[in-house]
Amino acid sequence: MAKTYNHVNEMPINRPKIVKPSISTEFLAAKVDEINSQYHDYNKLHLAVDKTGQLLQINFTNDEEVEGPLTDWLNMEQVGTYLENYQRMFCLDPNHIDHFFDISEATAILPIDWLRPTRKRPKGIANALIYMRQAYQGIIPRRKPISVRLNRTEIDLFDIIDGNSTYIAAKQIGIKSIPIILSECD
Repeated sequence: MAKTYNHVNEMPINRPKIVKPSISTEFLAAKVDEINSQYHDYNKLHLAVDKTGQLLQINFTNDEEVEGPLTDWLNMEQVGTYLENYQRMFCLDPNHIDHFFDISEATAILPIDWLRPTRKRPKGIANALIYMRQAYQGIIPRRKPISVRLNRTEIDLFDIIDGNSTYIAAKQIGIKSIPIILSECD
């Protein structure tokens, strides 16, 4: 209790301290959902609450549905800080295509739905996700724009000449528009 004084007779009046409300479990659950939508690897995060309802633990589930703890039991503020840092380090924001691609080389930026892949290689797609993450984090140079040509049968569609795996990785990340280089060769 904080002590304040009544100016009339200078007697202390005990008033409760105003405390900043703590982060809610709903806010933290929403943050976990946001991270899971932005984190495009295999692990998915979720929260566990202890029996008292005071402490939380961040757990993950991998692609084989094996669950494990990512943290010890923490208070809500600690969980909030952990999630902010986790998101900053591991999540990819699909709205910042300039973090993924070197846009200066592009001839245009097209909606991703206008592109059609011409091949799919599982290993290439897995590598493309790694390269997209590293480019986003500045570990490697940004990716080159996708090389495309006009589709011969469908108007306003383009076939991918080079960058099929990058295109598929970009779709998985949630990127809506992608830089392209229009090629005139067959």
